[in-house]
Formats: sequence, structure tokens, C-alpha cells
Amino acid sequence: MVKIAIYVDTSGSMNERIQGEMSEDFSGEANSIFSKIRRGIGLKGKVKKQLVAKAMWENLVPTFKDRQTKVSTINSRGRSRVLAPLDFRSHEDLLKIQFPKANGGTYLWKFLVEEAEELGKDSVDWLFFLISDGMDMSSPPPFNGVQGFQPCIEAIKKIGIDVEFHIIGLGLPDSSVNVFRQVSGASGGSFVNIVEAGDDVEQAVEEVGGALEESLNPIARMASRQRRQQEYLESRQEGDLEITTEIAPPAPAYTGYTYGDLTIEDTNPEQLSQWQNDLLRIRGDEQIENIQAYENWVSMRSTPLFSDTPGIPIDSWALSAADVSLIASMKIDNLFTFLSQIRSSDVPIENRRIIVRGENISETLLDTLSNSGARVVIYPEELPPPPPPELDDEKWERNEYDFNDNPTREWEIYPHLGTSKARYSVVIDPPVYPAYVEKLSEAFNKKGLVAELESKLRPIQRSYAELVFKPSWNHFNDKWVPDDWPSLVSLEPQTVGEAFCESLRITYIQVVHEWLFSRGNRPKFILIRLSNESKTLGLHKHPCYLEFQTLLADMFHYQSTNLRIKAPRVEYW
Repeated sequence: MVKIAIYVDTSGSMNERIQGEMSEDFSGEANSIFSKIRRGIGLKGKVKKQLVAKAMWENLVPTFKDRQTKVSTINSRGRSRVLAPLDFRSHEDLLKIQFPKANGGTYLWKFLVEEAEELGKDSVDWLFFLISDGMDMSSPPPFNGVQGFQPCIEAIKKIGIDVEFHIIGLGLPDSSVNVFRQVSGASGGSFVNIVEAGDDVEQAVEEVGGALEESLNPIARMASRQRRQQEYLESRQEGDLEITTEIAPPAPAYTGYTYGDLTIEDTNPEQLSQWQNDLLRIRGDEQIENIQAYENWVSMRSTPLFSDTPGIPIDSWALSAADVSLIASMKIDNLFTFLSQIRSSDVPIENRRIIVRGENISETLLDTLSNSGARVVIYPEELPPPPPPELDDEKWERNEYDFNDNPTREWEIYPHLGTSKARYSVVIDPPVYPAYVEKLSEAFNKKGLVAELESKLRPIQRSYAELVFKPSWNHFNDKWVPDDWPSLVSLEPQTVGEAFCESLRITYIQVVHEWLFSRGNRPKFILIRLSNESKTLGLHKHPCYLEFQTLLADMFHYQSTNLRIKAPRVEYW
């Protein structure tokens, strides 16, 4: 994963002011930094660069939370300070970082080379985020002055690390603008120069924040970086910096997402019948039959590959959230026909499903659908992201798989090493590959979520609270004896079971943390799925998995009854 080094200029020139004023609600909080700015301006229509930098930092913090970051100042030679060493940090921890008062000089290009030498011992893949208002006049030759950037970038390249620069300039002169344009463009990063406070600041946060967010998503990063490098090449003039990384060959044509033996060409097809068919297939159902397509819904019959009622089919009726509202308000006869079909199905009532595509549906309408006796399941418009590779996939051996890799936009994935924007739905994929789970566990323990939860959960004294503090769930593994163990699996059952328990423990703590410390919208739908391979190994009957289900149900019941937090809808595949 890419790691992040953040550098904020604290030289004396940051005390200078730039033109403009900024909206009080820019930071999204009543007591915003801009209220303080206005109280401390002392000169109408101008804002100190240092205060603008602080305001931008506070607004970009959500981009960096739960990522491996190092935060440093840029100052005179020998006076730059490490404000936060490389580590995972929460939103609150990042906001606690205090930047010193502006003074001193700007020792930049040689300083970045020294940083690259040190950071290269940890990783070769880095993102440098820089807020600065000027050029380097403190570095020794050849790194000093306006032209010092070229030797700097060449030296970093020789060190052997790949750095992507994202830069925000504050009132830079034209010569400096040209330099930072080359540094960011050649590396596939982004650059914005703020000339006047106000709209320029909001635009800078939006543009650079968006570019940073893309760069932190391994799937989006390659394409976005190549696009920005191509844009730089198209505007590049003679003598400008050459591309600092090799541009990868064009990606092969899109061929769909792989779900085991299936390939789904489109995660968001327009046809409801195709969407429902793909959903049933990736859920692991077989013998899918179209019963009938109506004006506002589609009905299908399928047989789950793994089920508590083997061989008994499931009838499902799929319709969009918009069609639910339509038939309930303007086509009431269709609603009666729809409910009548469900009630007259010849499969057991527990095997009837109403599948709603899209979350914009009222509780009143949900109650109406539930009166049919069928189970109502609400999915996002986009199909879930593909599951992890199977045990024998070479991606595990090459350590190339990362649960943060999410090719769909509407789903969050647990477990993960970091976090991303709050999403409507969560898909939980407990991995069973020991080497990856060990890596996941090490990174997770550095984040300190258990310690953060302790003060909140200790007074509750419920089973779901107590299980958060247990360092391992492997004691459940002692009770598990698989029905059968395929000879083709090179790993021992106990080893796989331990990895499975640890991944569930991490996921469980992440879910508890999300619901008790929600920074955004709590997901309304949770999909917990095991691959067919995991079910073949018998992990769907593992004590850890059964305990996981029980604890989630306990937590959501407690929160909905005692804390008045609406419980999510949970589906197990």
C-alpha cells in the first residue's frame, strides 16, 4: 500500500497575507477556523497564509485518517520537525497535531532528498503531500534556488522510491508555480496554487482532496495517475521535467468482474431482470428460472448451493425502489397483484424473498411489503464487489491482494487496513489465508481501536462488549472439527481455522467501532458472505462464525432498544 508523508511549510513567509476572505462554514463546523481568521486578520480583506494552511489541513484530515502517515514541517536547515512519526491515526489524532508558529527559512529540496533516503528504508511507494508558499533558498548547490527541484527529483529517483507529489501552493510567484507544476505533473500528482482566499481555497481542497482520494484507492490510482501524467506531457515544454515514473502500458479492455467461475460484465445493468439474475448467480444459487416479468417487477426461482433446506428452491421478486413507490401510490391494483403472487407461492414462506434494488424506500412501504410474509432485502443499485481470491490463487503467494481494493463505488469492505468514505452498504469477506491475515492483524493492532472502544463499552458489560477485549478468538477454534478436508488444500484445518477466527475478530471490532463512533452515515445493509470454497471446507459451521452472528445480533438488538440506533438489515450468504 502507498504510504503518505505530509509536509507543511512553517517558514517566516507563511506570516504574510494573501487577498480575500473565506466563508465561516467552509470547515463545516460552527466554530470554524475561519471565525478565528476573521478575529485575527487585523487587515480587512487579507488572510495569513499560515491560517489558510491550517484550515485546509483540517478539511483534508478525513482523507488521511486510518492511513499510514508521517507529518513534518518544512523550515530552516536542521529546524524541520517531525510532528507525527509514520503510523496509522484516527481523525481525532490527526486533528490534535499542532503546527508551530511560522518563522525561519525554507530548506526544501535537499530536505526532501534526505526524507526519501530515510523513508525508502520502509517502503518504495510514497505519496508526498506538500503545502508551501515559496522556493528553497537554504539548500546547498545543486539543490538551492528555483532550479534546485530537478536535482532533487533525480536524486529521489536514484534512491529507488516512487513518489507521487500532491501540492497546494499559497500565493506562489510564477517561477515557483512552474516548478511545482512540473514536480506534480511528472509524478502523476496534482497541483493547485491559491492566489486569493475564498473560492480558491474551497476549489483547492476539492481538487487536491479528490486526487488524494483516488491515489489512496489502488484500483483508481493507476488510471488517474496515468491520466494526470498524460495531461502533463501534452502541456510539457522544452526543458521541463521528464516523467518520473514509467507509464504503464494501456490496461486491457474491461472484461467484467470475476466471482469464482462467473464473470459479471456489468455491476449495474439497466435491466432489472439481468441485475436480479446476476445477483442470484454470485450469491451461489443454481437452476435459476425466470417465472415471469411484469410491468414493475420480475419473479425468479432458484436453488441455493448451500442451504439449511437442501434442494428446496427460493422464490424471489425483484423491483426497484422507485417501482415500490409507484405501485403503492399510483398503481394500487399492481400492488395487490404483487402481494397476491407472493402469498400464493408454493415454496415455504421462509424461502420467499422480496428484493428491492435501491435504498430510497420509506419504512411505511417496507411494512407493507413485509405483510406479504416474505423476507424483504434491500440492496444497492450496484452489485457487490467480487470476493477475495480462492486459496490456491497466486495473488496470495505474491501478497498482491488487498481488501481495500474495491472496484465498486457503493460498498465498503470489511476487514480492511484503513477506511474510506461512509457507504450505504458493507460487505464482509472473512479471509482464511494465514499470511495475509497475519499482515492484516499487525496493521490493525497499530490502530488502537480496542483501546478507543474500552471506555465506551466497559460500563455496558454485555457479551458483545466483552468479546471486543479478548486478544484472540482462537479458543473457539479448539471446538471445530471439519466434516471433511480436501487433500488439495496444503494447509492444515487448525491453521485455516485460526486465520478465519482472527479475521472475524478484526471485522467484528471494526463493525462495533463503526456503529458506536460513526463519523458519517452508519451503513443500513450488511452482507456477510462466505465463498463456496469456504463453505466446502465447512467454515459456515465454524464456532467462530456462529459466535460472530450471535454477537452482531446482540449488539444491534441492544443498540436499537437501548440506544435508539436503528439496526441495519443483515444478509448472510
